[in-house]
This record gives sequence, structure tokens and C-alpha cells, in this order.
Amino acid sequence: MGIQAPVSHRATAGLNAKTASVTPSVPRQNPVSSIPMRLGAASNFSQGWNEALFEAALELPVANWRDSLRWADIEKVEGQYVFITPMTRYPARLTERKVRLTLTLNWGNPLYDAGHTPHSPAALAAFSRFVAELVRRYPAIDTLEVGNEINGNNFVNGPVRDANLAGRRAYHLAMVKSAAEGVRQAGRSVRVIGGSVHSLPAGFLWPLLESRDATFLEGLAIHPYTTPIDQLPAQVGVLRRHPVARERPIYITELGSRDPRAAPDELVRAYATLSSLGAKEMDWYPLNERGDGFVPLLRRDGEATDAGRAYRFAIDHLTAFRGVDRSPDRFTFIHEFGPRTWVLWGTPRVVRIDDAKVTAFGATGKHLGAHDLMMDETRVIVLQGREPLTLGGNVKLGCTALIADSLYDFTYPAPGTVPASAGFTLYSRKAGSLFPLATLPGQQVEGVPWTPYLGRQGSALPRASADLALPSPSEDALILEYRVSRGGALHVLGEFTAAHVGARGADISFSIDGRRITQSQRSSGYVIDRQLQVQSGQNLAFAMRWNESARDSATKYRVRLFAPSSCPGAAGSGGIDGT
Repeated sequence: MGIQAPVSHRATAGLNAKTASVTPSVPRQNPVSSIPMRLGAASNFSQGWNEALFEAALELPVANWRDSLRWADIEKVEGQYVFITPMTRYPARLTERKVRLTLTLNWGNPLYDAGHTPHSPAALAAFSRFVAELVRRYPAIDTLEVGNEINGNNFVNGPVRDANLAGRRAYHLAMVKSAAEGVRQAGRSVRVIGGSVHSLPAGFLWPLLESRDATFLEGLAIHPYTTPIDQLPAQVGVLRRHPVARERPIYITELGSRDPRAAPDELVRAYATLSSLGAKEMDWYPLNERGDGFVPLLRRDGEATDAGRAYRFAIDHLTAFRGVDRSPDRFTFIHEFGPRTWVLWGTPRVVRIDDAKVTAFGATGKHLGAHDLMMDETRVIVLQGREPLTLGGNVKLGCTALIADSLYDFTYPAPGTVPASAGFTLYSRKAGSLFPLATLPGQQVEGVPWTPYLGRQGSALPRASADLALPSPSEDALILEYRVSRGGALHVLGEFTAAHVGARGADISFSIDGRRITQSQRSSGYVIDRQLQVQSGQNLAFAMRWNESARDSATKYRVRLFAPSSCPGAAGSGGIDGT
């Protein structure tokens, strides 16, 4: 439990690493179950007891718990299991209150393998017997999550920690198989999930799923801390390109926020996004304060935080239905929960509702008046109708002048496909030639990002994600190109910021059809803000060049293009349309 900020995810890591690409066939779209996604919370009552907090969690209400039981606290003599403390008996309390538990089993026991992550046949057999004892004793357990962020170094030890990626996967599947055998011995229907990774490393998970013992995995546990919420569909889409991963259920057993002001909206946005993606479960991390900077649902005295109020609002208004993505365009996010409830956010534009038929709320359930109904990229609006909601009917959106956005337009090209002829495309330029970047799945080898990214096969650099770019010292530049599809007035807003505090920043320039419009700039923060007249077919290119070191060259970037003619009579929020 908790998270590790992986060194190998940082832009400056792994400059000498060799990268490899796994290119399975592109699958059909993953079907989404109609069963609502479960919303839960990651508690830690196995590590410390607080009766008042336990009751407060039940009152919130938390009906889906994710917690653990420490093997070493229960089996102190081989073959003898003792449950005498509140930290080992709390699942019985959950059964009494008719709530369910995803039980995480990760740590070892000093009786076996010197307390290291279980790996020997004797330790794995003992682990299996321990699992059987737990699931027989505690009916609240309906899911076992084996391992915790096994692709990192914080929650494994001994030979498992020292193993390479392939060895780590093999050790993990041995534990999964052992747990599944324990469930079988107990004679209960308890699902066993694993993978149990930090971030969203398709390159780590694909080989794991190809293993014979992966048949014991009934789902993948993922902690996508390093993926922005609006990039989850694209990155989950990359994971699901693998034919074995296509139908494997996904459980988001940890997701949280370090920003108390943003946390309520992030909770609701994440729930809406993941529910529409077909995830089975989302557990907010943490339930209660852990001292690690993550925003809890409950304070130490049991009072709900704003994130807790958002959790309660989601429980009351969203969790009865499976989310359906009804987004009308790539800049506007609308997720439907039943015919009368929508969750909205996206590029700023006016939202107008029929007040007699529709009510608007914020993430915590606060009623929103007409003056609050401006869509925002990070703040949600929840609409509830007394009749079915219809876009262009009882809900209308103002227009937006935004026609392209490198953040929302970012895609992961499928193997063998040609980059789009219109829109944003990332290239590397070397000796005057442009080379399209390919999709690499993430953590396919050591020293590369733990999420899907764009790069050059066989090279550590350049690489790019939707908001972070790192050019190569051996190439001319990393190019973000946009091909104009319609001529006229265009407002270009490009923002480039050094990814690391105190870094010099990459060398940035902007050109049209090879004619440089701005002078080359090396700055920790650089903005291109230009009003232009452009012609159809012209190429706008934003170049990011290496500047002395990876730390200085790593760049947070975003380019937006606005066409004033898209909103006659207003700058970005005029005339109402229904699409």
C-alpha cells in the first residue's frame, strides 16, 4: 500500500537503456459490462486500530474496503493461526455490517524465506495454507489482490527484489498460483487478481499475461498514479491492444491526489472515466490520513474531508449505473450514469440548462447556479434531470474556438499505421529527415517510463507523452507538427516549461513550412502567443532541442490552436449549439 515514485519513470532516467517494442495485433474494442463499477477506499486497519475511525468509515459509507492482513501477525508458529487482535479480526466486523473486502496479500513471514517476499516452494506452500485459512474464516473477502506494486522496489524484498523484470514476473505468478490453490482448498468463490503494478506499464504486463501461469489471474490490479485522468482511455487502450489483455478485467485498487483543492473533482472525474472504460473497481487512496501527503476521505477524528464528501456524493448519485462515455468531441468530456445523470468537464465553454428540468451540482454535491455553469478542464459539473438529459435539448453547450490541442489530441499510433495527415504529429528530425515516433508500451525494459510513450525503437531517446517531451542529444530536434486543414485567422498558444525546478530548459522554436517565426529560446519557461493568417496545407512546427543534459532538456509542453471564426461574435464562448 502507498506508492513509490519510480526512478525509471523520470525523464532523466535510463539514457543508456536499450528499448524494445512488443507489437501485438490491434484488438477489437474491449466490451464494457453493464454492472456498475465498485467504488471503495484503501484503509489500513491491519496496521493500527481506531474504533471511531472504523465506525466513521462505515457511516461514510464505505461498502467496499481494500485492506490487508499481516501474515506474520497471525502465524507465529508454523501451522498455527491466531486471530486475537482488532487488526487481525476486523474482517469479521465487516461481515457483520454486510460490506466486502479486497484483501491485499504481499508481505512475507519470518518463519519462511527469512521473511522475504515468498519465493521458495516451502514458503509458497505455507502461503497457500494461510490464504485458505483466511478465506474460510472471513466471508467478507471476495477478492484477493496478490502483491503490491511488484514492478517497483518499495514492496518486494529478498531475491524477488533483486530479480530482473522477467524474474520478478515469474516470482509474482508463483505467488498468484499459490493463492489460487489456497482459495480452491477453502472451497470458496473468491477472485484472485494480480499484476499489481505502479503506473500503467503495458510492456511489463504483456509478457506476464503471456505466461502459462497467468491463467490463475482473474484480473489486473493497477495503481495509475502517473497517468493524468484524461489520458487513462488512451493508455488503457494501449494495454488492451494485446490479445491476452483485451478481456482481462481491470481493478484500480489505488488512486489518489496530493492536492486537497483538486481531490474532490479528481475523484469524480476518475470514477466517471474508469467506469466508462469498464474497470471493475476503483479504490481511493487513502481512506484515512497516512502522513504521505495524499488526500484522505476522513480526517483522524473521523470527519469527512472535501474528498470524502465527493466520495459520498458519487456513492449516492453515480454508483447505481455503469458509466457510458457520451463525449461529443475530443475537448469535452460527458459521462452518463443512467438517462438522467451526466458528469461533465473539459475546455472552457458555457453550459446552459433548463432550470425547470435539470439541476447542477459540483463534485461535493454543492448546488451550482447559472453563474457557475462554465465548463472547466479540472472541475466537474454533475447534471441531474427530472427527465432524460439531451444535448441540444435541456442541456446546451456554448461553442469553443479551440480546434486543436496537443494534450487532448495526443494519440498512440498502432503498429504499422501511418501518422495522421492532419492534426498534431510527433517526429524526431535527424540530418534533415523526419522520423515518426512509435508507440512503446512502458517498462518493457529497465530505465524507460512506466506508462506507454512515443519513442524510437532501439533508442532511449527521444521520447514523449501527452505533456512531457525529452529530445535526443544525437538528433536535431523533437518536432511537434500540425498540418492546417482550413485557412484563415489562427491564434497559436504554445507553452513550454522545464520539467525540473531550476533546469535551464530545452531549446524551443516555432516555424511555418520551414520558415522560422520565433527565435530559438532556451528558457525554463517559454510562451508562444501569436495571431496568424494561415493557409490550408501549411505545416506548423514546434521544435524542442537538447540543451546540455536530460534534466535541462525535459520539457512540459502544450500547444493549443484557436480559430476565432469558429465562434462568431465571441472569443471562445459565444453562440449556443447542441453538439
